[in-house]
Amino acid sequence: MSRISHSSTVSRYSPTAIFLHWVVAALIGVAWLLPQLTDIVPGKEARIVIELHRSLGMTVLGIVFLRAVWRFVSPPPALPIETPDAIRWASHLGHGALYLLMISVPVLGMLYTWAAGRDLSFWGLFVIPAPFAQNDALRGVFIDLHALTANAIMALAGLHAGAALFHQYVLKDGLLERMLPARSKTSRHTDALV
Repeated sequence: MSRISHSSTVSRYSPTAIFLHWVVAALIGVAWLLPQLTDIVPGKEARIVIELHRSLGMTVLGIVFLRAVWRFVSPPPALPIETPDAIRWASHLGHGALYLLMISVPVLGMLYTWAAGRDLSFWGLFVIPAPFAQNDALRGVFIDLHALTANAIMALAGLHAGAALFHQYVLKDGLLERMLPARSKTSRHTDALV
């Protein structure tokens, strides 16, 4: 595949967008891992792990809302003009699906918790009471959908990371660098000397 040319001044995401991107990515990873631990920790600790999982999920939902607002206020840099239409469409669809999953996974988790007859505690700071009565049939549906969408977001995040590496090392169009924290001029100069 031929290298996509790009100017030496690659447009970057804003520092706020970069920060929100990496914070959400880390929180989603931790939130996904926590329920896997419940099989290996005792009952009381497992409840603490799940409470942490729920608080992380609600935190992700709040930060995703901030990301969406920031994306509206400060639109992301455009793809290089030479980017093929197929890659451009795949990028838009992938980002749209990620946003949809980042919203639906925590919402389905909240619905599952409420359908199980539990209120939601947010980091022990406040409680969101269940808006409806316990419903075992809905509980089963919500937990299945929550697990399915959680696994889907991890798979899509893996594809997203793979696409970023493809851009960086195959297309060589500098897109990955746009989402990495900016390096100082001193460190770039030092890298050039090595």
